[in-house]
Amino acid sequence: MKDRAPAGAERYGQVIREGRAAAGLNQMQLAERVGVSRATIAGWETGHSRPDLDLIPKLSRALGLSLASFFGVKEGISKAERSLLLAFRGMEEGDRQALLWQAEALMEKRRSQRREELKRRVIRLYRSDLSAAAGFGGTLEAARGEPVWIFSDERTARADEIITVNGRSMEPTFFNGDALLVEHTDSLREGEIGIFLVDGEGYVKEYHADGLHSHNPAYPTMRFYEGNDVRCIGRVLGKVEPDMWPTEAQLEMLEEMRI
Repeated sequence: MKDRAPAGAERYGQVIREGRAAAGLNQMQLAERVGVSRATIAGWETGHSRPDLDLIPKLSRALGLSLASFFGVKEGISKAERSLLLAFRGMEEGDRQALLWQAEALMEKRRSQRREELKRRVIRLYRSDLSAAAGFGGTLEAARGEPVWIFSDERTARADEIITVNGRSMEPTFFNGDALLVEHTDSLREGEIGIFLVDGEGYVKEYHADGLHSHNPAYPTMRFYEGNDVRCIGRVLGKVEPDMWPTEAQLEMLEEMRI
């Protein structure tokens, strides 16, 4: 079974990695300034271990960071933080370690709570690598993609997949590169926007009885005749807004849960 990284190790790793880059140091140079091995620096930066408390002042100086910056707190500390720090400094080493273990246990408990809260808020959808065409077409039957996490709400809960716009025919409603939430259906009401397969090529258009309409006036209405193979793939529920995607830290939590 793989050992769990120490609490906070990933955050410390990011601080050390970014601080070293900003200081223009390689791992060996930083190791020499702190008095540890290059492998130790690498372990810190990858989050497999974290620096001992007695090394942090020296490490902070080598990186050109204040202790407050290293720990990710605003300059200056509160009265409660100062009291805790003074109490910590007055403890014997064994008591310090016991306090640190308790703090780590509390941090892990809170992290587990955040993971469970996040698990209840997200769903997985299939995101196509090949775009639905908004103007020029793309072969949806050849689409490949990957499952992705997205926050659940009224629209995302209805969606069956995410398809990306390719082209300008639906501007200004949808732009090239927009990710669309698509609900699978084989029929639409007049005026709804959908994903269509036309003679094997994919399009996002607005459905009307006389054909498939673009929102960009530079693109003509697509009309069909006997022999054309036209199929509705799904209804467009809207586009994926930036705040619908989990952050990198949230994705790491989801990966840890392996759900």
